[in-house]
Amino acid sequence: MKAAGRLQGKRIAVTRAAERAEGLASALRAEGAEVRICPTIAYDPPEDPAPLEAALQQIDRYDWIVFTSAAAVDALAERGALPPPAHVRIAAVGKATAASIEARGGRVDLIPAEQNAEGLLAALHDVAGKHFLLPVADIARDALAAGLRARGAVADMVTAYRTVPGPGARDLITLLCGCSLDAIVFSSPSTLRYLLDGMEQFGIDRSVARVLLTGVALIAIGPTTAQALRDEGLPVAAQAPTPDTGGVLQALYDGLAEKG
Repeated sequence: MKAAGRLQGKRIAVTRAAERAEGLASALRAEGAEVRICPTIAYDPPEDPAPLEAALQQIDRYDWIVFTSAAAVDALAERGALPPPAHVRIAAVGKATAASIEARGGRVDLIPAEQNAEGLLAALHDVAGKHFLLPVADIARDALAAGLRARGAVADMVTAYRTVPGPGARDLITLLCGCSLDAIVFSSPSTLRYLLDGMEQFGIDRSVARVLLTGVALIAIGPTTAQALRDEGLPVAAQAPTPDTGGVLQALYDGLAEKG
């Protein structure tokens, strides 16, 4: 007889985009959780694709492509840019992004120990004079590009996709109002922002939203997401030690134990 998982019976909402949710959802179900996929975020093509297309037409001139999300991997794969020419090296922000690259035939040359933009910047050496392509979201921070340029690199930061509200806010609001959740996993600051915006559209102001959300364990995939929660006056039950499925599982174990 199979032993009960560590999340047995726990009701957990996953807010990441629908096409990215199933891997995590499967891992949660394997631990006994009742999973609700409520994508509060979705991805659209850039409003102006010309800068991305221009960069990809000259992909031979780059020494590195740096991926900070699996959505950026998808955007380049859809345009036939993966795998890139053999001389172009690839850096991935973390294991999940690396797996997405490898699934599309790419070779990952660098994954930083600290899986965020700052970790990538620290892990990239001898960058002076090198050309970097950074395909990013429309709302991406420019810390990585600025850091590379400060060290003498040429860094082309181009919008590969847009983040937009996903369809899952209504379902998540229903679950919150019905006290039908034990935890919510937020995979980016945008997943939180779009949920709060959706709540406002349904007449739930920020003060009421805080009450509803404080009743469940709020799990952040990383430090920027954790800070976004705190900026909204919301408690972080736990932050994933790494931004991948294993890290989220550990955060749920810790956060739900703390929540009691």
